Amino acid sequence: MEKVIRPTYLDRPPAGALSADRTRPMVPGIHHTGVLAVVFFALYILLDWLTYVYPARFGVTPLNPEAAVAIVMLMFCGIRTLPLVFLATLWGEYSLPAVSRPLALIVINSAVLTLGFLIVATLLAGRFRIRVKLDSRQDVLRLTGVTLVCLLLCGLAYVGALVAFGIGPMDRYFNGVRRFFIGYSVGILVAAPLLLMVFNEKRRKQFKSFLNSPEAWLQAMAIGVCIWLIFAQDLRDHVRFFYVLFLPLIWAAVRFGLIGAASVLALLQIGVFLAVHLRGYQPVSVFELQMLLITLAITGLLLGVTIDEQRRALQDFRESLKLAAAGEMAAAITHEINQPLAALSGYATAGQLMAAAPNLDREQLQQTMHKLVVESKRTSAVVRRLRDFFRSGATQLERVALPELVLHVASSVRSKADAMHVTVHCESSGPIPPVQVDTVQIEVVLRNLLMNAIDSAATTSPLGARVDVRIEVNKSGMLLVAVSDSGAGIRAFDAERLFESFVTTKISGMGMGLAISRAIIEAHGGRIWAVPGNAGLLCFTLMPEGLSDAESTEAKGNTQYERGK
Repeated sequence: MEKVIRPTYLDRPPAGALSADRTRPMVPGIHHTGVLAVVFFALYILLDWLTYVYPARFGVTPLNPEAAVAIVMLMFCGIRTLPLVFLATLWGEYSLPAVSRPLALIVINSAVLTLGFLIVATLLAGRFRIRVKLDSRQDVLRLTGVTLVCLLLCGLAYVGALVAFGIGPMDRYFNGVRRFFIGYSVGILVAAPLLLMVFNEKRRKQFKSFLNSPEAWLQAMAIGVCIWLIFAQDLRDHVRFFYVLFLPLIWAAVRFGLIGAASVLALLQIGVFLAVHLRGYQPVSVFELQMLLITLAITGLLLGVTIDEQRRALQDFRESLKLAAAGEMAAAITHEINQPLAALSGYATAGQLMAAAPNLDREQLQQTMHKLVVESKRTSAVVRRLRDFFRSGATQLERVALPELVLHVASSVRSKADAMHVTVHCESSGPIPPVQVDTVQIEVVLRNLLMNAIDSAATTSPLGARVDVRIEVNKSGMLLVAVSDSGAGIRAFDAERLFESFVTTKISGMGMGLAISRAIIEAHGGRIWAVPGNAGLLCFTLMPEGLSDAESTEAKGNTQYERGK
């Protein structure tokens, strides 16, 4: 059996949109498409009456926003309202003619307009579907493209009918089409975006926020100033200064996106018409200004929706960063508690075996349980400190003797080293001043470096495998910790990437240990790096206690220089 899927558009299926089906209303509080259709009809008649100004030859006016009302009416109320749209256009053609016309011509032109509106609405709701919130450049481009192409064809038919009935000479035919195209295109491109976005809850909230913003009122004042500057000039210079209107439009689009651009376009259109009315413009000059407004409208709408897309992409990127940070924190904690959990399991198993033995050695059992408690506390501390570090970069600084800290960590990994036949050797060169560090976090760094070095040494040199840890004060006055191993070494390409998240040279590695280590060391004011060569060597620096800010800055710079060499 064939499955029929009804296409959706305009965010959700509109009430009876271009069909005879009834669904839930698009606008809260309006429960019948008939009510919405009557509102549209009244709005069409009102706008048609208000904007019947400066009619040129063939009775075409330079602004026709009622066309946008008819198109949106068909999109939202459905094809059943087509007779109502025809009656509205018929009323406009009959009651406000530029010249006396026969009834047959009035009916034909009304039918041409109604058919043109129906084609635009059908395309925008079907083949070139758009969303009412107009939140992508594709939506704006489709609205603009469908409008311009359909109105050009509609203008050819509309003015052609006038010429056929002897209303206007044939040599003025294409001039009449141009004026029809300008008047209806400007009306739709200025009014349709606002009418469409009214039906989206998010856009309505944005519009309310825009109206409540003091900056929006400053933009309205800027529009008034710009229009005054333009029309205060000589009539011949108005077009030359029209580019000034781009300033408030760009300002509104950049600050408020498409809502700001569409609102300012409407204000600009109203302001321009008031100005030309006060200055006594001729119809020809008004159409020239409207041609410039088409360019202004398309530019403003595209700029506004581009700003909306950029902000949405930035918000999505921020959400992705939050998810990535959460994932990295989870991976880091998993990486760090893996070994303590294994130790806990081992101690617990050993305790069970001891308790079940015929001759219970209480002292040995007590020592094992003590180790179990110590490891559980260390696991808890690692999780807590890493969580705090990833959330806010927090560290709990303590005064520590670095050689003792290194020996403590080396002893904790000694059992693994012995099992893999790797010798771990620690040494210090000269007196080592104390440091102020977060002990748990630096232990994480040292353990990562030592475990990686042990794995590398054991894998490549099973006989005579060795790991050396050297602590010294370098020429810059920073404490330098170098962990070297007798493994295969580090390639120059890998040395640049080792400290990136999820980059690892081990088959079973997660690629998180060195990335965490870098974050911790840099949070402590130090640096960490890998030295490419035939043997593994990773180094990091820490600032000793008592180093002044100036000396610390100079030491960091010298460390960078030493790394470069």
